Amino acid sequence: MAQYELNVLDYWLIVKKRKYTIAATAAMVIVATVALTQFLKPVPVYEASARVKFDRTSTVATLLLESLSTEGGNDLATQSEVIRSFPVIERVAAQFKLVPADAPPDVRRSASYLTAIYALQQRIKTGQEGTTNILKISVTVENPDRAEQLANAVAEAYRQENISSQNRIVTESRKFVEEQLALLQGKLADAEELLLRFKEKEGQVFLSEEARVALETFTKLESEYDHASRLKDEAVKQIAAFQEAGEEGRIGDRIFTEEPASVLSVLNTKLTNLQQERATLLINYSSRHPQVKEVDRKIAYLRSDIVRELETKIKSLSDRQAALKEQIDLYRGRYFGFPKAAIELARMEREVKVTADLYATLKSKHQELLVKGSQQIQEVTLIEPAVAPAVAMNVQDNALNLIVSVLMGVVLGIVLAFARESFDTSIGTIEGVEEFLKVPVLGVIPQFDDAILKKETAAVLPPDTSPDMVEILSKLVCLYSPKSVLAEGYRSLRTNIQFSVAGRGDFKTLLFTSAGLGEGKTTTVVNVALAMAQDGKRVLLVDADMRRPVIHSRFGLQREPGMSEVLTGGIQWKDAIRTVTDLMIGTLGVDRVMSAPGLDNLHILTSGKIPGNPSELLDSSKTTELVADLRKSYDIVLFDTPPILPIADAVSMSSRADGTILVYQVGRIGRTALKRTKFLLEHAQAKVLGLVLTNVRSEVTPEYGYYRYEYR
Repeated sequence: MAQYELNVLDYWLIVKKRKYTIAATAAMVIVATVALTQFLKPVPVYEASARVKFDRTSTVATLLLESLSTEGGNDLATQSEVIRSFPVIERVAAQFKLVPADAPPDVRRSASYLTAIYALQQRIKTGQEGTTNILKISVTVENPDRAEQLANAVAEAYRQENISSQNRIVTESRKFVEEQLALLQGKLADAEELLLRFKEKEGQVFLSEEARVALETFTKLESEYDHASRLKDEAVKQIAAFQEAGEEGRIGDRIFTEEPASVLSVLNTKLTNLQQERATLLINYSSRHPQVKEVDRKIAYLRSDIVRELETKIKSLSDRQAALKEQIDLYRGRYFGFPKAAIELARMEREVKVTADLYATLKSKHQELLVKGSQQIQEVTLIEPAVAPAVAMNVQDNALNLIVSVLMGVVLGIVLAFARESFDTSIGTIEGVEEFLKVPVLGVIPQFDDAILKKETAAVLPPDTSPDMVEILSKLVCLYSPKSVLAEGYRSLRTNIQFSVAGRGDFKTLLFTSAGLGEGKTTTVVNVALAMAQDGKRVLLVDADMRRPVIHSRFGLQREPGMSEVLTGGIQWKDAIRTVTDLMIGTLGVDRVMSAPGLDNLHILTSGKIPGNPSELLDSSKTTELVADLRKSYDIVLFDTPPILPIADAVSMSSRADGTILVYQVGRIGRTALKRTKFLLEHAQAKVLGLVLTNVRSEVTPEYGYYRYEYR
């Protein structure tokens, strides 16, 4: 394309010119999308959902069950998983006969049995509804009615399993309490029997309140001493571990402490954070990086602080041990001073009291379990049953797919249209041709339809005119279709040629050529000659194409004698000239020639016999002499020559003519070939007056009064 600034109208014209590309691309995208959508259409899947409400009971008996059972609590997250648990799904599978009901243990452990259960489990989803205590149970299957039935069945199975589980816990708990009551009853009886026998044997033994307090204090002091010893040993081991880690260069060691509010706990937290920061830095840097080294330095300082704190702790614990040891020795003296019978009596009385209190507590709980076991515990309520879904959850929106495919197709078509326009090597505008070749466009010959042109020509000819004659005469547009747009284009070209040579001296010989075959060169030069003759000029039309001559057939003349005979010296050029008389004698006939204005000013020199060496003949001195003689005798001499790129005849002739006009069919050849044609002409010192664009389709935009030409 030409390198000029595009406006909105230019873009619209490109889109309009490439409309078939855009339409074809859009159609292919739509068809491909529809076909792919149908081919990859998934099996419809339906989802049905039921909702249940979970209320955790808060009675004394339920709280007792929670304390006795191993379950950590019936929170909603746990209940969501319980719904999908094996017992619940097994109930549903048995109900729908996916697995046999009341199957023996060996069948329940089989692969087929477990596969059926797990396959059904994968179709069930559960979740909490917001922050409420409502659970949503969703089932996804290929049948809407089946989805509804399964969702309701899962909800009911969950409710039944919850009732069974809760009452099973009551039963098991009651049995456990009864067993413990029996054991405690025997243990209490044995303890009371031992106490009774001891009293009968030892008699009445008294232990003062001071002795009781001393015994309790002694036990407490020993416990504190053991605790301090353990903390001291732990601190010593931590120091040893830190020192060993320092010798081996390890960084990752840290301490552990049971005192969350202590200084050691704070230092340990800082050490953990620094070690985490170091690990993060090592993802992107090496251990020698400055930031990593700075963190290592902080870790070393912090480890020193921890060691000092541990040493301080060891000293404090040592002092504590010494103080506790002193008090223990003091109370030990008192403890051994008490009567052994009194100490043993106190121990037996405590045993009887503890056992009696525990027995009374269990007795009370046993009564509560008996009451609770007489009723059904229900924590699950179905608040919204599932209904059969009307639409599949994976249904495709065909209207949306169609809209998207149309948009994608149009966009892709526009992209391809502009891509084709960008990669198009031909030149499609007047401005583009003029800018590329640096020569003016002298004429624009509109695109025409041969059938329409023949029809218009036949309309002005006698009815008995043969089709062959109609075809010949239809090329003489300026004679037989003078009011057509095509004839107007040739007359405009004639006028522009006259203006272009005005003021340049004596321009009488003009050569018409083209870059390649079939660009409308001969038709153009014939009609320009007719237009000039109709304008009153004395015109000579010379057929210098000695390879594929056509002009003689356009006017119904004999080809011989002609230019080849003149150049070989076989005849004088004046004897080879065809005039209006020859046209009357020829195929056209008297009537047609007499009715065609301007033919008396037109003379024709045909090509003559096709020679064996056209290039040498045209490049001879006789050609130069002939051109000089012709320009003296006529107002204008027009030469029709062969295309330039296939053969060199036109290049040889171009230097002998006053000017050369290049005929270019828009879009037929690439810009490189056109540039090469102009180079060959300029290299032969030909004067290129301008170009004629043929087969051009005009597009008028009334909105802006803008006129532009494009090719098909």
